[in-house]
Amino acid sequence: MAAVAAKTGGGRLAGTIALVTGGGNGIGRAVCQTFAREGAAVAVVDRNQPAARETLESLPSVPHGKHHQYTTDVSSSADVNKLVSDVCSDYPSPPSVVVTSAGIIRYAPFLQVDEQHFDDVIGVNLKGTFLVAQAFARLMVQRKLQNCSICTLSSVSLRTGTADRSPYNTTKGAIVSLTKSMAIELAQYNIRCNTVIPGSIRTEMVMKNRTPEELQQRIQASVPLCRVGEPEEVANLILFLASSESSYMTGQAVEITGGM
Repeated sequence: MAAVAAKTGGGRLAGTIALVTGGGNGIGRAVCQTFAREGAAVAVVDRNQPAARETLESLPSVPHGKHHQYTTDVSSSADVNKLVSDVCSDYPSPPSVVVTSAGIIRYAPFLQVDEQHFDDVIGVNLKGTFLVAQAFARLMVQRKLQNCSICTLSSVSLRTGTADRSPYNTTKGAIVSLTKSMAIELAQYNIRCNTVIPGSIRTEMVMKNRTPEELQQRIQASVPLCRVGEPEEVANLILFLASSESSYMTGQAVEITGGM
């Protein structure tokens, strides 16, 4: 694991330790950058080590603590247990903010999805969200941390449905249910749990296998704002959910879809 040291002023997350999975690209990277600008010491988690390193090196320094990167496969309980151990070694306390942004998508018609395809997507998107959220919620409870926030990532596809990605859509619906259950059980420990439901966001996952023209046609047909969202726009919403500004919000599924 690597670290980057510090120096900027305050911010809405000043003095906070935040952990972000899927921090190597897309929405996860934007969340890491936004959190660091707002004063958080960020643990960047991704199974793609070079991508995580690139994110780490892009983060502004903070006055209280360091940013670290961790190479973790969130679908593996052994990897998540090691992540917990490493984070506890590197920081004076566990993170009070956790964002589970790690996710994968694989395309295949429903009739051609095999068991391995299904298991791989479920493993990262749903099981990975569960393992990371549970592991760090346990630490929050054990250490009696206050004002904690766990934010999960769903997708508008949970209600619109899309062809050729039924396992992905399944995970995104399940993540909403999981997060609402977490919110009910963890409220007694002052741990807030919310999920964000992005629409079409300018990420590698969304842009892959589409020409700009094809994407624009689809957007104009389905998105009232007639444009793709930016990762930074989603990150700003997650910042709100991570901060004390949303202190009376838990169990919510918040859409950011351009009006879809």
